[in-house]
Amino acid sequence: MTETAHSRTIRTMFDRISPRYDLLNRVLSLGLDLRWRNRAVTMLADLRGQTALDLCCGSGDCIAILLKKYRNDIAVIGVDFARGMLDIARRRFVAADSSRIILCQADALALPCRDASIDAVTIGFGIRNIEDKPAALKEIHRVLRPGGRLAIIEPSVPKNRFWRGLFSFYFGKVMPFVGGVISGDRGAYQYLHDSVAAFPDPDEFVALMRSAGFVNATAIPQTPSTAMIYFAEKA
Repeated sequence: MTETAHSRTIRTMFDRISPRYDLLNRVLSLGLDLRWRNRAVTMLADLRGQTALDLCCGSGDCIAILLKKYRNDIAVIGVDFARGMLDIARRRFVAADSSRIILCQADALALPCRDASIDAVTIGFGIRNIEDKPAALKEIHRVLRPGGRLAIIEPSVPKNRFWRGLFSFYFGKVMPFVGGVISGDRGAYQYLHDSVAAFPDPDEFVALMRSAGFVNATAIPQTPSTAMIYFAEKA
């Protein structure tokens, strides 16, 4: 599949910020990102003896949670389009059983998985970076087995006026400044603000999931109203 200009720009951006990405996630989310990831994994129910795909896996936070929870009783495939992020994940899991974890660089619109071969998919703060979200959801639906589950975590603009104002100030002013100081790439964290603002609202994104063929699609707000976990199943 030919890489678009948008995809190339985002991929190279993540390659640039990969060395500081985890640190900034913890600092800028006040540590809440790991709590949300744990909740998303828990929502997938029991995955013992099954295969999970972590799409837009980055440095492997969701993979680490899955491996800790299920130890030797799960197989995990991590996919990301940024080589810099995958290099960090490979170093992180160098001691892991190679039969339980596979990391590969691939496009979310052309996953290296057979039809109906995956039991569960996680995406932590990644789908907003995919230009063609409907196509990505259809590709996820393709690789999931019937009954397979999908959990997506994304920042969300709060509806409450007070929280929305605080969110806009933090994401629009504080985050680009702090991100720029720590990573040396203020533009990357300005992009984070812009991509969150441009992301479909929860009702719209749930509708996209249903249009891709998913059932039981829902958006679950996360405290303090600044993130959503989107959950759905393949019939």
